[in-house]
Amino acid sequence: MDLLRTFSIVALAAAALAATSMARAGGLKPFEPQSPEQIAASHKGKPFVVLVWSMDCEFCQHSLDVLAKARAAQPGLGFDIVTITTDPLADAALAGMVKKRLSSIDMMGDAWSFGALPPERLRYAIDPRWRGEKPRSYWYDAQGQRVAYSGVITNAVIDKMRANP
Repeated sequence: MDLLRTFSIVALAAAALAATSMARAGGLKPFEPQSPEQIAASHKGKPFVVLVWSMDCEFCQHSLDVLAKARAAQPGLGFDIVTITTDPLADAALAGMVKKRLSSIDMMGDAWSFGALPPERLRYAIDPRWRGEKPRSYWYDAQGQRVAYSGVITNAVIDKMRANP
């Protein structure tokens, strides 16, 4: 009986710790190798853009701002926005900064952060041809076809991708 009680206490403590970590991350989802399929399925039949970024990338910060301003200026922008930061979710301080940054521009709706696996494996899951340069974006049309783009997102890039994804 003592062994069962001890196991129950340990299981409850582990669950509480996991819940605390997720709460601290504030809605950031862990990006794992199966995540691209989950993202595509949740946006099936709709155009969307996936922006891969990090906190220490100035061009990424600019791209986030441009997307946020475009969405604010045109509520019917015509596509959903998904963000994936290469910053690890396991780093609570960094996850807090990511959450604060995305919340400040109202981009927490579909936000992901690299999970526990090595970053190379997670990058490969996104795109086997991608070598890690950022910002990197993927523009999906309503049929699920995508175009990869490396570089800063500007209004001209948004217009081009909306016209011919």
